[in-house]
Amino acid sequence: MPLYAFGSNGSGQLGIGHVEDVSVPTRCLFDDDYDEHHDASGGDGDEILQIAAGGNHTLVLFRSGAVYAAGCDEDGRCGGHDALAKGDGVGGSLLKLRRVVVEEEASDDGKETKKIERFKHVSATWEGTVLVSSLEGKEEQGEEKVFVMGSGAKGELGLGSQITRAEKAVRISDFPPQGTRVVSISSSVGHVVVVLSNGDVYGWGAARKGQLGGSVVDQKIVWAPVKVEGVPFRATDVACGKEFTVVTGNKERGEFVILGPAGPDRWRILSDAPQPADVAGLSLVAASWNGIYVHGSDGSVRAWGRNDKGQLPPPGLPRSSKIAVGSEHSLALLDDQKVVAFGWGEHGNCGPETDAQGNVNGRWNEIPLPVKDGARVVGLGAGCATSWIIVS
Repeated sequence: MPLYAFGSNGSGQLGIGHVEDVSVPTRCLFDDDYDEHHDASGGDGDEILQIAAGGNHTLVLFRSGAVYAAGCDEDGRCGGHDALAKGDGVGGSLLKLRRVVVEEEASDDGKETKKIERFKHVSATWEGTVLVSSLEGKEEQGEEKVFVMGSGAKGELGLGSQITRAEKAVRISDFPPQGTRVVSISSSVGHVVVVLSNGDVYGWGAARKGQLGGSVVDQKIVWAPVKVEGVPFRATDVACGKEFTVVTGNKERGEFVILGPAGPDRWRILSDAPQPADVAGLSLVAASWNGIYVHGSDGSVRAWGRNDKGQLPPPGLPRSSKIAVGSEHSLALLDDQKVVAFGWGEHGNCGPETDAQGNVNGRWNEIPLPVKDGARVVGLGAGCATSWIIVS
């Protein structure tokens, strides 16, 4: 299943073998291990489920549970690979997507370790990574494990007071609570929020804007997972903006609640929010740094928030089968298999044609696709000025 990327690439986060920005989709490069586990030719290989992007690193999750990472790895956010010492990286960055393997201590003295190679969820803060282990075989009745790695000055690692760096993956102890599973996870620049199988919501990281609920605002930083208050329904999904969180409940009824941002509603995140009845039947809620996007089951997109760079859908945008929302830009897969982009595109993440300010504002760019021989676009991804196209 080929993966293509374009946009910001100063730390090699696109995984295309160099550190130059590109404005047209460019084939991502995987290490040799990829060919052993996937059909890199685009046949009946493993399916890409999710792309999670931090400020300068990227994670790719496959249906098999394999996770690959590229970009800045100087603090271990991509797994702490020894590839950097072998010449596969430059300046502390991985230029190809490499497999992430977690080694967990399996004995009290730390001499025995167990490798964890498969995961069910991934997420990225600006400088950190969160991995949720996939239960297999005999472990299916066991407990899920949440691992973190990288950096986070505002509690993004969730490892306890003043712990701001983990150069190797470290498990968050006693989380998730016994008898629960992680069903959704999201993060933004400085906070992480998780929805559990019992409908509870937990979070950690920056909290002063109310993004982790009103009860912890005074703490400013939450250093370990805490239950998020203020969700009036059984939660099913979550999306994180820069200083707010959107929690979703029953999508047929359009249930959602916005936590934060406290203070002046500068981008009208709260005041322009629709009523649940107006978004009933939604299929996806996504968030940029300062906007919220609701993708309807009919292919329509309703959005509100910051729009000074054209971040919100332009007038007349056709219905789409998929959308991906990045920090300040978005991609949409239209019903005719065209991929379009709009918003802030200074690094090429909205394609080669932008205005003098680097924006695609009030219109959309059609992205030239590397699709041929009957292949189809099956997925999209968007991060911090990075864009991704998944081809069957």
